[in-house]
Amino acid sequence: MSSKQYIPELEEEWDEYWQKKSISEELELVKTDGLHPIFKQYLPKEGKILEAGCGLGKWIITLTHEGYQIEGVDSNSYALDKLKHEFPGAQVRLGDVKHLDFEDESFKAYLSLGVVEHFEEGPDQALAEAHRVLKKDGIAIIEVPFDSPLRKLTRCWTGVMILLKTPIRLFLEIIGKRRPREKKKMRFYEYRYTIQELRSFVKEAGFSLIRMYPKDDLAKDRSISLWLDYPRLQSHSGRLFELNAWGRRIKNLLEAISPLTYCALIVAVAIKGKDQANT
Repeated sequence: MSSKQYIPELEEEWDEYWQKKSISEELELVKTDGLHPIFKQYLPKEGKILEAGCGLGKWIITLTHEGYQIEGVDSNSYALDKLKHEFPGAQVRLGDVKHLDFEDESFKAYLSLGVVEHFEEGPDQALAEAHRVLKKDGIAIIEVPFDSPLRKLTRCWTGVMILLKTPIRLFLEIIGKRRPREKKKMRFYEYRYTIQELRSFVKEAGFSLIRMYPKDDLAKDRSISLWLDYPRLQSHSGRLFELNAWGRRIKNLLEAISPLTYCALIVAVAIKGKDQANT
């Protein structure tokens, strides 16, 4: 069962999110992004590539510089304007990844990197569009947040602690020793998927799975999941995803067990065509 993530209703919308992001910082993170080796293995040097939901365009910029024919689509005009200001040569347009303005079989490869999990109705329509615009034997690379064993364990522990603390909190509120907690209005933000769920979505969209990959930051001193989920493991440098000494030790330990124990994301590489080896 997919893990639903919620955030307070008044938290920033996408314009505010992209305003706080720096293209230069995004490009710095690309250097150790676990996607890079996957792209080098699977993306075609000949033929057009589409990134559906390109945001500030760190991969549009990077892959263009590396000689790939890539263009992007995003529904946020602010992010695209910011990208074009920094990189005027970016081939990007405003659009909806669930209703792409492209002919059938227009692309040799399709990228969806942290996008389809934000649709509360599920990723089916976006993946169906991916299948439609890809040529036969075209490659789709789909990245989504991973509901890892560590995240499941943390969720279970948090639930137990809430269960234990709630009666005490309610009692203190009743006798006037504690102010009643104000309930925040929450809204859906994203799903975190298991490997089995992503595999199922990809196959239902008509793709044949080639391989699944765990993904986190490859640098020894950075981790997306540990940094996001455990603020006490963040370094005080202010740099995105950088861990303190305890965080680095924990990452090394979990990495030795398996990246799948803690990684932030999973990546499916699939083909529009006949069955491949599933991993």
